[in-house]
Amino acid sequence: MLRGLLMSRLASLSIRSLLLLITFVVALPAAVIILYSGIEFRNAMLGEAQKETVKFAETIVNEQRNLVVAAEQLMTALAQLPEVKVRDRAKVESVLKELLKLNSMYANITIADRDGRVWASAVPALMPLNVSNRQFFKSALATGKLSSGEYIVSRITTKPIINLGYPVRDDRGAIAGVIGVAFNLENYRHLLQQMRLPKGSSFVIIDHRGIILARGLTQGDFAGKPYTADSFRAMAEGPDEGVRVRKGLAGDTRIIAYRKLYLPGEKTPYMYVTAGIPVEVATQKANRSLLFSALLLSSFLALACLAAVLIGKRCIADRFRLLEEASRRVAAGDLGIRVSGAVVGGELGSLAQTLDGMAEQLRARTDALAHSKMFMNTIIETEPECVKLLDAEGRLQMMNRAGLKMIEADSLAQVQGQCVYSLISPEYRDAFIRLTERVFEGVAGNLVFEVVGLKGRHLWLDSHAVPFRNDQGEIVSLLSITRDVTELRKSEEERRENLVLFESLMRHSPMAIRIFDGASGKCILLNKATADIAGGDIKTMQEQNFRELKSWQESGMLAAAEKVLSDGIVRVVEADIRTSFGKAVVMSYILSRLLIKDKQHLLVVGRDVTDEKRLTAEKKKMEAQMLHVQKLESLGVLAGGIAHDFNNILMSVMGNAELALLNLPLESPARINLQNIEISSQRAADLARQMLAYSGKGNFVIEETDVNRLIEEMNHMLEVSISKKVTMRFSLDSHLPLVSVDATQIRQVIMNLVINASEAIGDRSGVISISTGAMECDAAFLTRLWLNDTLKEGKYVYFEVADDGCGMEQATLTKIFDPFFTTKFTGRGLGMAAVLGIVRGHKGTIEVHSEPGKGSKFTVFLPALPPGTPRREQEAEVAQLTTGTGTVMLVDDEETIRNLGTEMLQILGYSVLTAEDGVVAVDLFQKHHNDIVCVILDQTMPNLDGEQTFRILHSIDPAVKVIMSSGFSEQDIAERFTGRGLAGFIQKPYRLANLSRMLQELG
Repeated sequence: MLRGLLMSRLASLSIRSLLLLITFVVALPAAVIILYSGIEFRNAMLGEAQKETVKFAETIVNEQRNLVVAAEQLMTALAQLPEVKVRDRAKVESVLKELLKLNSMYANITIADRDGRVWASAVPALMPLNVSNRQFFKSALATGKLSSGEYIVSRITTKPIINLGYPVRDDRGAIAGVIGVAFNLENYRHLLQQMRLPKGSSFVIIDHRGIILARGLTQGDFAGKPYTADSFRAMAEGPDEGVRVRKGLAGDTRIIAYRKLYLPGEKTPYMYVTAGIPVEVATQKANRSLLFSALLLSSFLALACLAAVLIGKRCIADRFRLLEEASRRVAAGDLGIRVSGAVVGGELGSLAQTLDGMAEQLRARTDALAHSKMFMNTIIETEPECVKLLDAEGRLQMMNRAGLKMIEADSLAQVQGQCVYSLISPEYRDAFIRLTERVFEGVAGNLVFEVVGLKGRHLWLDSHAVPFRNDQGEIVSLLSITRDVTELRKSEEERRENLVLFESLMRHSPMAIRIFDGASGKCILLNKATADIAGGDIKTMQEQNFRELKSWQESGMLAAAEKVLSDGIVRVVEADIRTSFGKAVVMSYILSRLLIKDKQHLLVVGRDVTDEKRLTAEKKKMEAQMLHVQKLESLGVLAGGIAHDFNNILMSVMGNAELALLNLPLESPARINLQNIEISSQRAADLARQMLAYSGKGNFVIEETDVNRLIEEMNHMLEVSISKKVTMRFSLDSHLPLVSVDATQIRQVIMNLVINASEAIGDRSGVISISTGAMECDAAFLTRLWLNDTLKEGKYVYFEVADDGCGMEQATLTKIFDPFFTTKFTGRGLGMAAVLGIVRGHKGTIEVHSEPGKGSKFTVFLPALPPGTPRREQEAEVAQLTTGTGTVMLVDDEETIRNLGTEMLQILGYSVLTAEDGVVAVDLFQKHHNDIVCVILDQTMPNLDGEQTFRILHSIDPAVKVIMSSGFSEQDIAERFTGRGLAGFIQKPYRLANLSRMLQELG
């Protein structure tokens, strides 16, 4: 009933009303479709925009990660430099400046000590800097790892920066400072503007406190300002990445994707990256399409209504003609013809309406096809990657704007119809031609190749090509989607260069470097130095497992390695090991944990310190010897000084006693007292000579001596001095050179050594061996001996006393030559001290070897005389006094010596001039040198000493006869005046007879 009512209602309507009704009914579905398509298209565009935003954010994150990885590698390399470890500021700052030039993203590179004081900076600082309050510094000290800072304005460069810090460790693994790399935030915008990003895109880089570090690609200076609090809080509390539609910093609505960035080992993000695209930009195409469809629909309704009005005005007679004409025009393709307004009612009206409907449907399909084509063209033209069509000959049929920009073409007309093969680099041209041929055979393919733009720019492109077919399925073109991979290629090239650098470092490093898998313990990488130090080969060591190495287990290396893998703390281990190949080395290892793809690895860097340890031990031994020699030398100087002054006193006592005896009558009872004084003084003089002997400046009776003969003469005396259970054995070199020594003193040395050897054997049976020989001694050998007074190189005669007694410990061995040190209950500790003094006085040295339970061996070295040196026989002393004439000048700073000497010389018949020092002596000699026949000159005086005074007197009169007087030995004086014209030497205390004989010898 309702249907009939509706049909009745429609039938009652006028043709115009029906036409209008039909028009609106036909347009309604189109309007719904257009609205639905517009909404779907808008949603699709929003989805694409979200993907683009995420991709945009990921691109920025990758760039930042690359910067951080590069900075970390740079700081790691710097931390290993020896110049950094020893703080060689000049060399380090030179390296830092070069590094700064190579990377424009770095604002500065600094190195601070543990207290935050900056001691090296790539950019010179105008004042001392301290970074101890900076986040990156404190975090690097606390964690011992790569750490990040906050937004600041650099005090050196006055530019906004953010810092990364990396700890510098000393040889013990302790953190000695922090390397800081400051990123120039102003360069972030320039870096990212070089990327191909969607129109209207923006990015924001935020530090961990919510301070904006950089904002790019849109207007506005936001660096250093806080990010929107609610938005930052939402990101901080949210997941590591996300996408939202919200207000941007400029107040517009945007699709914003964010990512959190973490440093290795840190749980808190050190940076946030947001990337946004305006919603308006993202939906611009959809909005335009919807507007266009709405305008088209409106136009259609307007035309339909106009047609309905005209139909009402038409006359019935023209209906057939109009219908016929309309049919022909529709058949001819004129879809704009309308006859419903002219033919109204009945079958003709229905036919007219059907004809109009058919024409309208055809027109709608044509419009839809045109719209689809426009939509496709819009997508192609706005696609950021190159879209092109080529024919079988490689001629360009179509290319979008992105592709034209890649080949540097101003328009499509400039290159359409031209072959693109000429733009491809010659080495890739044949490959591209083969790709084209395979595509036209129906096979899709990919190719990465280099092109040269029309203006000369070189680009690397990655092209994916597929066949493009017509409605009949025939391949008519090559359809290619091509993207610019130039930057990717550069990144890959840099990665390869870094890899080559690492391999070169491994190959040429003198340090042993190995990397083990932390879980399995297997070696995954080692350099040649490792094999060289271990004495093995790389292939064998590559198959080793550090947990199975015996040397690691025995040296404690394995336990240290497990601790490093467990807690990540770098450890320095020094170990004496014997490698798997039998080589014994002392190694200093640095053990650290590496995380490679979230997997633990053990990095072992080793240095062979065998030679260093040996040299250190030798140095300590030499220092101990030098310390001992210096101690003995100091005691010797003290003893010699006391003996010298004592001799001056004894000179006065003995001389006055001798003069008094000359003046007293033989029957005087005082002669006995004076003779007792002489005897006691002589004993005191003997004591002084012993002290001089210990000091090495004793008064020796020097003669050319055969050591073999001396030992043979002592044989009987030695045998009766030792235990009867001890056997003496001799091994004497028959071709022994002579030595210039005091035979009595050398006998004392031999006797002391033999008696000590006998006492070391004790009550049991034993053997004492005495051997002699000669050898050439160089400086290296002499420095290794027990005592060394910087002896001259040359030939030395030695005699050796060895026993198989109890031996000595090291503590006893270091003290045997100390005065008053003895191991005997009744000993005085002067025997070996005297031996030392006698040997040193003869410019010799002693070598001592002894071990508990293995006996001792003492070897005495004495300078040998040249071959063919004749023996001198000791002349008998002349006891009688001989008088003389002339003037003698006596020079001595002791008044008692001057008075005593004057009286002695006057008794001998000489006139005497006295002087208390060298200055007075020179003055007197200048006045009386023609009368002076001899000068007796004291060696030790104030103002001018004896040697200085002698030089001046000799310069005044080269023929002057000078007798040097001293409490020290003749050897000491003779060495200093050899070849300089000294007439003689007389040692204090001297007697009148000695003085008379010396003056007699001068004639």
